[in-house]
Amino acid sequence: MKKYRIIPLILAAVMALAPLTGCNGGNNTKNETPSASMNKQEGIAQTEIKAEIEEEKESNETVFKLNSVIDSGKTDEEGNRYLYLDVSITNNTDKEYELNILNNFYVLYPDGEEAHFDVRTQLYAQNNMEGYTTNPFTLTANGTLNGMIGGFIIPPDKNEFTVCFFPTQDILTDKESVIKVDVTAENIVKLNNNG
Repeated sequence: MKKYRIIPLILAAVMALAPLTGCNGGNNTKNETPSASMNKQEGIAQTEIKAEIEEEKESNETVFKLNSVIDSGKTDEEGNRYLYLDVSITNNTDKEYELNILNNFYVLYPDGEEAHFDVRTQLYAQNNMEGYTTNPFTLTANGTLNGMIGGFIIPPDKNEFTVCFFPTQDILTDKESVIKVDVTAENIVKLNNNG
């Protein structure tokens, strides 16, 4: 009888993820693994806040700092890299709230294309990377999260891009402002994985 208690939880999780997957209306011409793709995020925010690597910026009572981008050394069959964000995010409110890499982050390439969280990166990191914070994650009241989050599957020739963060607090649709951090090859750090 106990094994049937988990079925409603699994169904709820599938139903919660269904709106995030969307339909692209076309066929996959390549042998691709589906990822959690989202609609285009660029241009949604009314206010853009530019930051440098390791520079703190505050918006919506949230302080964001991108310490570096981590190259895990893992690649897919096409040579695309599994990249993660080493971040510090501070909640300056008196209430705890949850952030979600699907909703709050995206990568913007110079040509205007976007990359979004890919669940394969989380599966890899959970089993192979110490200090990884799984998605979604909670920011405690007046607390700071320091750690690796993500990730993104990035082509090997993309060494310059912008990491974009929406400080939504607990209102996932509050994308009035976006913090943008330009990343170059020098900001991508190889993970020292001794294991």
